[in-house]
This record gives sequence, structure tokens and C-alpha cells, in this order.
Amino acid sequence: MSVVDFIAAVFLVGGAALIALGSVGLVTFPDVLTRMHAATKAATVGVIATTVAAVFEAGAPGGLLLLLLVVALLFLSGPLGMSLLARAAYHDPETPHSPNTRELVASLPRPESGATALRLGTSPLLTVWLFGVWLALFGSFAPNVVGGGVLVAGLVAYVFRHLSPRWPRALMRPWAAGRFVVHFIVQLAASTWGVIVALRLSRDEIRPAVIGVPLRVRTRTEITLLMNSISFTPGTVALELHHHELFVHVLDTDDPEGVVADVRAMESHIMDMFGTEVQRPL
Repeated sequence: MSVVDFIAAVFLVGGAALIALGSVGLVTFPDVLTRMHAATKAATVGVIATTVAAVFEAGAPGGLLLLLLVVALLFLSGPLGMSLLARAAYHDPETPHSPNTRELVASLPRPESGATALRLGTSPLLTVWLFGVWLALFGSFAPNVVGGGVLVAGLVAYVFRHLSPRWPRALMRPWAAGRFVVHFIVQLAASTWGVIVALRLSRDEIRPAVIGVPLRVRTRTEITLLMNSISFTPGTVALELHHHELFVHVLDTDDPEGVVADVRAMESHIMDMFGTEVQRPL
């Protein structure tokens, strides 16, 4: 077995296990919100993993680029749908809320960020990315392929011009961005394990909670990235932001302070990535 075949097998087995995990969670977890943690996110990550396995097995670099585009779209759009669904449960009086955690972090310093957002009309980044995916899929620089790529990429970017993202005006720090990705992958694995542990509990033993976490980040770019990172991992959903306090639904926890610490750690990586400076008290 080659290294590529081994990597493909690992992704295939892991993806299948996550899909099965989501299916079991549909039956095991006690309510709609907790079932959503397992069914949507564990299964979504599982589908991504099995697709990665297929791409490795096929040896298609264009397929890998297309997969990265799909994952990016899921990362940007999926958590929004999850949060909209979760808000109904958040406002349900029967949903358990943890004690207000504002006092835990009230003394933390506040930031001054250079990562202000800039809205673009027809996104050149999207156009270039789609054009690159097109060329990789066809594996050719023939004039008809290049012309078709320019036409399709330009047309898609024009159709979705009103939905163009807000790109950060400040440049990201490459090494800090790498650390953020590593931290996110570790959190993804840890939260998936937490869902597996929760599956072993009875319905009465699962301890969901809504926890408020005051934020230091202020720009839309940083807040969106933080909320999506939280919502994309199994076991947590960012519900809403109210007066710079982010409310997070946790699948199972008896340690609100630990949840706050995890969110703050993710926030710190994002601040470091965008070069956000923190004002410390004199």
C-alpha cells in the first residue's frame, strides 16, 4: 500500500465513522438542538473526509482545489444556518443557561484591531480562484479551456457580486494563520471526541448549556471567523452576539469556565492572525 492509498484509507474510515456518529446522535440526543450538533456537523465533517479520500485515490489535483472551494463555502455558510436554527432553542425557556460568565472575563483587556473590512463589488479573488480551479480540473492551457475558464469565472463572480464577502483590509500574518489552522484542527478533533463521549451518556446525563462570552474582537471579519469556527466544530454553536457578548450553546459541559477559556483561545489566535493589538490597563 502506497502512502497516498494509506492517507485515502484513513480519511475514508474516519469520514465513515463521523457519518455513523451523526446518525447515532439523531436517535440518542434528547432534543432538536443537541441532535443538530451530531447530525449536521459530525456528518458534514464525515462527508468532507470521505470526499478527501476519493480525491487522493483519484489523484486529481483539480478535484482537491474544488474540494477546498466547497469546504470554504461550507465554512462560511453552514454555521449561519446552524445558528439560525439554534436561536429558537436559545429563546426557549426550557433551554438550560449557565450562570452569566461576564464576571469571569470583565477585567480582560480590549483590542484595537487593524483588520477592518472592505466590501468588494465583483470579487477579483473569487474570479481568480474559480479560474484556477477550472484550469486544474481540465489540466490544460488550451485556448478554449482558458477562454471558457475566464467566461465561467467572470460570470459566476458577476452573478454573485451582491453577495461578495468582506475581505480583511489588513494582511494576515502567515505564521499566525498557520497556528490558527492547527489550533482549529485540534479543537475539531477534541470536540468530535466530546460528541463521541456524549453518545455514551443517557439522555438525562447530557448537560447542555448556553454560555455568554464577552468578546475582545470588534471587526466583522474577526467576529465572523470566530463564530464560524465555533459553529463548525461538533459540540458548540454560536447563537447570537448581543452587546459584544457572544452566546454559545454547548452540547455537554459541567465546566462553563473551560468553555470560556476555549473560546478565548480561539479568539486570541484570530487576533494574532490579523495583528490585533490589545489595550492593556495602565
